[in-house]
Amino acid sequence: MRFYEFATPTRPVLKISQQAQASPTTSPTPLPQNIQPTPATAAPIKVYPRAWQRAWLQRYLAAKMAQSAQTIKPTADDVAIAYFKYGEAQSAADADYRRRIGKAAGEQRWVKRD
Repeated sequence: MRFYEFATPTRPVLKISQQAQASPTTSPTPLPQNIQPTPATAAPIKVYPRAWQRAWLQRYLAAKMAQSAQTIKPTADDVAIAYFKYGEAQSAADADYRRRIGKAAGEQRWVKRD
């Protein structure tokens, strides 16, 4: 269905000077006559056979397994070493910051705000 098939008829837009000249029984704007309404059809739904679906799923799962096999999973020792290295880097960065600012370790500078 088209919009104009169920829409309320429209009235022409008139300027203020034209409204006084128009009669109160002005006919609405006519609908286009050359357009034939076409029946609404639903889009076709793709239906795949079960054998095709199973084959596609097997290929998909095989690709996922191959992808996960290529990914290196860290061991518990790798995670512990990474945490240790992170802590050392953080301590070095804090010491460098304190050296540049000129504060002793653990010293806090309190600033009163208004």
